[in-house]
Amino acid sequence: MINIQETAFPGQDMFVPDILEQDETWYPVGKAGFTRPIIFDLSHGGWISLFRGKGDGIIQRHRHSAPVTGWTFEGAWGYRERDWVATPGSFVYEAAGDIHSLYIPADPGHMTALFHIYGPLIYLDDDGNAVGYEDVFVRIDKYAEYCRAVGLGEHWVRSMIR
Repeated sequence: MINIQETAFPGQDMFVPDILEQDETWYPVGKAGFTRPIIFDLSHGGWISLFRGKGDGIIQRHRHSAPVTGWTFEGAWGYRERDWVATPGSFVYEAAGDIHSLYIPADPGHMTALFHIYGPLIYLDDDGNAVGYEDVFVRIDKYAEYCRAVGLGEHWVRSMIR
């Protein structure tokens, strides 16, 4: 028999009620979307966030250097480079190295999905040239700037860092 006791060095739990409610915690992304960070994971270099989009906007073509998972709550979305469309309840696994451009189909014209990004992403132009990147540190800095501007404060951002 093995007796397992609680550790003297526990991780920090997190509970976030009503996370789908759109409020000032949602950061605008381009013309068509908003993202709601949930966790910034410094140990693994990734983040978990909700993405909500409307209209016919897309997220610039990009490549993930590590896997990504997505789970759709509302609406529909897909990748221009794929022949599937994710709808409520759909789960997507993207392998490391995948290149794609997220879009929202005209019908229903909106989407909400949870994404777990395990590492940095690299933005690409049409010829495959890198034109920008985001990693967990860039994401934290951008979100912290936004939170300061809307009055949430830096403590709000720090509450999500693990």
